[in-house]
Amino acid sequence: MIVEFGWFLDRAPWAYSAPGLNRVRVGRKNLIGLLQTRLGLTRPDFPNAERVSQYLARLEHLDRPDAWFHGSLEADPWSTAQELLAARDDAVANGWDGTLPEPGSGPAHDAAPSPLLRTLAAGERAGMQAGLALSPSLADDVPELLAELETSPLPLGIDELVLQHPEAAFPAVWRRVIGALRDRGVHVIEAPEPAGAPEITVLAAETEWEAAEHAARWLAAGDAGGANSRTAVVCSVPTPVLDQYLTAHGLPRLGLGARSAWRAQDQLIPLFFELVWAPANVHLLAEFLTLPDSPVKHRAARHLLRALSSAPGTRGPAWERAIQEIRDDDTLGPDLAADLDRLFSTGLLAEERRPSGAQLVEAAHWFTAALNARAASSERLQPTSAQLKRVLALVAPLRHVSRRDLRRIIGSVVGPSTEPILPAEAAPWLRLNHLVELGEQVEDALWWGFQSASTPTARRWDAHDAAVLAQTGVELPTPQDLTALAVRETLAAAGRCRRIVLVQIAQRNGERVDENPLLESLVERYGASPDASASLGDRIAAVTSAPSCLTDQDGVWRLAGRTARLERAAAQRPAVPNPVQEVGANAAMAPESLSFTQLEVLLGCSMRWALERKGRLRVPDAADIPEGARMIGSLAHMVVEVLHGRLRAEHRAVPEDHEVAGVLEQLLPEMASELLLPGQKARRLTVVAAIAEAAHGFFRGLERAGVVLQDVEKPFVKELQLVTESGVLAIPVQGAADAVGVDTEGRTVVVDLKWYSGAKFLRQRIQDGRALQLALYQWALHDGAEAPPDDPTAYYLLKQHAFASAHEHFGARIPRAEGPDQLWRRAVRSAETTLEQVLAGRVTATKPVEDAFAAAAEAAGGSPGTIEEVETLEGRLYVEPGCRFCQFGALCGLKGDYS
Repeated sequence: MIVEFGWFLDRAPWAYSAPGLNRVRVGRKNLIGLLQTRLGLTRPDFPNAERVSQYLARLEHLDRPDAWFHGSLEADPWSTAQELLAARDDAVANGWDGTLPEPGSGPAHDAAPSPLLRTLAAGERAGMQAGLALSPSLADDVPELLAELETSPLPLGIDELVLQHPEAAFPAVWRRVIGALRDRGVHVIEAPEPAGAPEITVLAAETEWEAAEHAARWLAAGDAGGANSRTAVVCSVPTPVLDQYLTAHGLPRLGLGARSAWRAQDQLIPLFFELVWAPANVHLLAEFLTLPDSPVKHRAARHLLRALSSAPGTRGPAWERAIQEIRDDDTLGPDLAADLDRLFSTGLLAEERRPSGAQLVEAAHWFTAALNARAASSERLQPTSAQLKRVLALVAPLRHVSRRDLRRIIGSVVGPSTEPILPAEAAPWLRLNHLVELGEQVEDALWWGFQSASTPTARRWDAHDAAVLAQTGVELPTPQDLTALAVRETLAAAGRCRRIVLVQIAQRNGERVDENPLLESLVERYGASPDASASLGDRIAAVTSAPSCLTDQDGVWRLAGRTARLERAAAQRPAVPNPVQEVGANAAMAPESLSFTQLEVLLGCSMRWALERKGRLRVPDAADIPEGARMIGSLAHMVVEVLHGRLRAEHRAVPEDHEVAGVLEQLLPEMASELLLPGQKARRLTVVAAIAEAAHGFFRGLERAGVVLQDVEKPFVKELQLVTESGVLAIPVQGAADAVGVDTEGRTVVVDLKWYSGAKFLRQRIQDGRALQLALYQWALHDGAEAPPDDPTAYYLLKQHAFASAHEHFGARIPRAEGPDQLWRRAVRSAETTLEQVLAGRVTATKPVEDAFAAAAEAAGGSPGTIEEVETLEGRLYVEPGCRFCQFGALCGLKGDYS
């Protein structure tokens, strides 16, 4: 057998244009595997995470308060073990046997081993003396192989070893391996240096998309004449963008996927183990429930997501209702309901109690069983199931497990995967990962991702440690040596091509991409220039082509010896969606009922209302979990509601400080659990203080105004009569008023609670006579009234701890343009007009229509100049479209580039 051996050839193909029997091309790992097979030394592969766990046991055995690594081990045990194991493996892979030089073998300061080396040596002794085993790795195979080559009588079956680069360029321990093979009768030769001088072309594109277009065209141009069968395609970065253009040309995909930790199956284990800790992280829980491979059944997940969108916590009435719905569902059942409630709510682990590994394994019992059941019928999940078993095996023996330790362990077991979106297809060209893997002659080479190309590097050791190890016969390769070897072999591989196209881009994902210094070495060696005095920069510029310069006036595209004729495509401009849609008259377009929010949407933008209420388009529950101001506002509302219930039972008007604090402590896990997460303390204290002050201010303000609070979240239902061309529509208006009371004159008082950053907007709404919500509440709470009475109403601004009102009950009175009865009549007239249009089949996106009307009015210099003025003149209420809160901007043309 003839073996071609090179430092970087582990991923290289065995043969391409001239395959033959009994000839292989290998790197370090594959050569070790080949020799182990011949010498009977094969062994199972051991995951690195298992070895880290074993080495951690050695460090814990050696740990003392004065140990060099004690502080690091106490702060982050897994990472400490991982780093020290990597140093140990690198030393062993270069021939270290665990011994250190004798104390008197050199000058006291220079020869004394560092704490790092003393720790590594102590770890090796602990393995032998304390029986703390460490599973072997590739690093341990090298010294074992050397010893076996010297003593084993078994034949190797290798006739010739062809070195891809000079023997002196290999690290010292590998020169010993090569020498041992020579002593066993293997004929060792060095491959001749390639004599070719390729023509180098640099394709300098701005983005990956632009580069992919021209790289695919270059490959397509070579497909017709069979040139691709003599072409190498080097892919040093993922190829999904290039694959799209190759598919468009009818060429096979390269199928190199991006390394990503965000694939659905790779997220199951990390997400689950984030959810076992208290407090609950509702956003991660929503992600876990919506994963395509989530072990939680879809029907159960929908119940839980609906609860989270109502109240972002895993306690309280909303959560309990969801659990009850799961319990009552015949397809789910009480066992699943109990498991999910225990898993995500009642059984959460508290990190401060330092749970053991056994407790974590118990917490993962349901997840393990569910994932194994799914993996039995889904081949894609079988690796994930195996990873979970490894994680639990590593965690189980630990006495205490912190959240950080668990993340480190999971990160060691569940690494980013490179599964492509679409797999590779059979292709005529040779595909490589780096040009250094090219072992035979080709005509052309295309290097995709040239700037990101890299080769394995050596660990950077301290010079003192390297000198101490050298006294034991261990010669460590330096990063400079291996980099020089990589450059040398890349230049040699380039000599096996006639033409090389190096693809460079200026930016990727909006960030600038650095140059590859290898370009200078390639151009310096192969970039010939007619001007002998030209600088290296000028020579690089001479071989660089921009995409804009590749096509001549006749439409002929040329790049690196290949041509294609291009046809100019007709310009296609995207059409702006029509903001007024005719959907056909339909009585079913009438609303079944209305709340204030729905009425406001209907008056502001009938297209949004139709899409939401009739088209049933809405944001998924997972994306609708309250956060920020919305979450805080809901929490403040609930605090007021709970406090009112307690005060009313005891006939009191204002709560005590400890009562407010107690209610907040009770409601935080139910309504705002994200404020309890690590890192949220400052924000939580700020929010709690603001809500506490707001609650006090609300109840004290009502007491000063002489208002007795009767109900919070008081429900109402009242029929609204709307006259349209098709008749009278009787539509139930329903909802709940935030706070309803009675003043000293017996009048109904309505207060609506708002959590806004600024108060100007609401004050302006009152001043303009457009406080429709307050008017609707008064109308709905007075049976038989066609228009709302002018009873006291107010907004209570929770964040500002202040009332905003047109009535004197609540401090400074805001003057208003018109009373609630006039406002209500204009709103009814507007609703009647809008509904007539909707029933006739016309739905309108208000904002684009407004903008077009204003632009036309400005150009004509006429009046009225806005839709608001038109509505006011017609006696209708103008309601501003809520485009900031709308999800359909792309459908009406507000979002998107139509230039």
